[in-house]
Amino acid sequence: MQEVSQDIIKKCIKRKRKAQYVFYKCYFPYLYAIGYRYAQNRETTLEMVNLGFAKIMLNLHKYDSKQPLKTWMKTILVNVIIDEFRKTKRYKENIEVVESENLVYLNTSAESQFGDNLIELVQEKLKTISPMSRDVFNLYAIDGYKHKEIAEMLNISEGTSHWHYSIAKKELRQYIKGDLKLTM
Repeated sequence: MQEVSQDIIKKCIKRKRKAQYVFYKCYFPYLYAIGYRYAQNRETTLEMVNLGFAKIMLNLHKYDSKQPLKTWMKTILVNVIIDEFRKTKRYKENIEVVESENLVYLNTSAESQFGDNLIELVQEKLKTISPMSRDVFNLYAIDGYKHKEIAEMLNISEGTSHWHYSIAKKELRQYIKGDLKLTM
């Protein structure tokens, strides 16, 4: 489905149900894919995406059409997800404080590290990584946030953000290397 028109957006702002339904149907797959990277299960993903859509609809009048709509919606959804993690305090389950001098700082993108043919392997492995490491990995490698921004969003230190990213990347690398040996 293609992007919605400005007319649909205006009708959504006026709370027209049919326009909101068209808007939802158009952008649901896009936001679901983003939400699934964080939640890793259908129920939580649906909950997060629906909360995100509610916030998007309530704030659609604030949208500046000079920026891409998808980027604006993605930012709102990621913030909703992080707010939900904070509320439930799930993010504290796996925090480990590490001194920053013990960290290896690596700054490479997910695409350069993992070829397109390995995306499915990465997505499967991400389901098994601790929630905090998975979230930091997604925010940094996939969504392009800086560690300083991630630290502020998740209420952790910048060094801890680096550490979680490093751990997630290491686990993914080991998994992929092991899987490739088995399939060769």
